Amino acid sequence: MTGPAANRPVERIGARTTLQKLLSRFHFGITLFAVALSGLTILLAGVTALRGYADRNMELAARLGAYGVEPALVFNDPVAVREGLEPLTHIPGIARLRVLDDVGRPLTQWTSPAADPAPILTRVFFPRPFAVTVQRNGSIIGTIEVWGDSSTLIDYVRIGLLAGLGCLLVTALGTIFLARRFEYELVKPLNEIATVAHDVRLHRRFDKRVQPLGIAELDRLGGDINALLDELQGWQGHMESERAMLAHRASHDTLTEMPNRAAFDEQLGQRIQAAETRGARFALLFIDADNFKAANDNFGHAAGDVVLVALSARIKETLRKDDFAARIGGDEFVVIVELDDETRTDGLAARIRTSVAEPILLPGGESYRPAVSVGVATFPDNGDDAIALLTAADAAMYADKMSHRSR
Repeated sequence: MTGPAANRPVERIGARTTLQKLLSRFHFGITLFAVALSGLTILLAGVTALRGYADRNMELAARLGAYGVEPALVFNDPVAVREGLEPLTHIPGIARLRVLDDVGRPLTQWTSPAADPAPILTRVFFPRPFAVTVQRNGSIIGTIEVWGDSSTLIDYVRIGLLAGLGCLLVTALGTIFLARRFEYELVKPLNEIATVAHDVRLHRRFDKRVQPLGIAELDRLGGDINALLDELQGWQGHMESERAMLAHRASHDTLTEMPNRAAFDEQLGQRIQAAETRGARFALLFIDADNFKAANDNFGHAAGDVVLVALSARIKETLRKDDFAARIGGDEFVVIVELDDETRTDGLAARIRTSVAEPILLPGGESYRPAVSVGVATFPDNGDDAIALLTAADAAMYADKMSHRSR
């Protein structure tokens, strides 16, 4: 499943989400849930602890005030009661004080001039005043009520929030690092497998192999893929050999291994097109064996095959590297020769006749001396298309054959 940023898969392929994107979402969801659950638990524990802390503070403040106002309550002196409450007015976190006599009538009260910094926290932690009864010799002589505010809690809450955010950030960074590491360890091997499969599918790279991935399951999968690629590579080699053999058979004569009529027609069309483009000239030679039927009748078809093979070899020996020769019929051959200032068609025809005329040893021990007739047509002098050139060369060959017979 064709690195570093170059090896990383794209986030989306069409409408499908990649494995890396899916794992990222999965890890992010797990991290968010875990951190949120932990934060909620810590928040509840903190609220409970702060609530207990606030209650104890209010209780201590109320008991302190009770000791201070006890003498004043004995004499029912509001001024002395206020003086007894004076130490409490300097304690942070107290919003209001009130002192009641033994029948519940207010003697005095005090309200803090400072504004409550967080009324919501006050309603949560101090929904009711904290009351302490003042007793004298076992009898209730009054009650002191203390209301708290959030001035002492706001710092604890702020520190708690900052600490929670810090923990959240550290947890998120650690989780992201571990998740990326996990994704890298898992997605990279899968990407290696995907890359091999991609090259095989698009570029027919059956020589590609999955390297060891370090994960047992993926290594087993990679081994199976490599075994399959070995088989595919073997099949591909066999198919290429078969295709090359069939292509050769389709374009070559099975007896002489020379190009056949189909290959000649294709080659002639290419030569005409190239010559028209460059303004060049070439010659088409039509070669036919003389009295070949008599050789078949007198010596047998096996001897005739030997003669054809020898003729094709001798014709090719007289040609240059860029010249083209083909067998287009039983005893008919054609040659395409590029013309230049030094190449003369009559000289080439003469060399072919001379080379062919050498005796051929037949399978029965007999000796046979072949002869050929050669007709030449040039492009564009004798024709500017395949049919015209072949017709002109064929006519020239028959003229040459008739001149041989007359001689």
